[in-house]
Amino acid sequence: MALRTVGGSIRLTSRPVNSVSSLRQPHAVTASGVTVKSASKTLIGPAAQGKALDIEATFSLKDAERFGLKMRTGANGEETVIGYDTTTKELYFDRTHSGAVDFNSTFPGVRTALKAENGKVKLRILVDWSSLEVFGGSGEVSIIDQIFPDPASRGEQVFAENGSVKLDKAVAWHLDSAHK
Repeated sequence: MALRTVGGSIRLTSRPVNSVSSLRQPHAVTASGVTVKSASKTLIGPAAQGKALDIEATFSLKDAERFGLKMRTGANGEETVIGYDTTTKELYFDRTHSGAVDFNSTFPGVRTALKAENGKVKLRILVDWSSLEVFGGSGEVSIIDQIFPDPASRGEQVFAENGSVKLDKAVAWHLDSAHK
């Protein structure tokens, strides 16, 4: 955690520990300049699928009502959605379809935070076997939640609803285990 100036005011920010970058496998996969219109599509292709990933993505607002990334997608509509709602101007983390959610009535749900800055939404997402860590903006927002997807649910998609959004750039790295 650190104090940083964000939007003209001092904010407490957070980001992953620097050692996470040392777990990145050497070859990243990248997508840039992709416009997504009222659809979901594979983020970068099979090379970006996995159970342990580090993803950095920046979006430019257009006219979509909601947009973002669907993580750990799989059979039967399984997905964990990290999206931005332009009507409420909030980042949201939706785990209502993230896999096993029926063991407690309070587990499935949607959490919200973050406003776009200068027409951009910047995300860093750490994907692990049973958790997602989302860092928004310059680190002024962090949402960390547990998920229980089917082991076969390894896909990632970019999406836009009721309009379009531009994915300026997304870079994904597979992560090695910290327990070697």
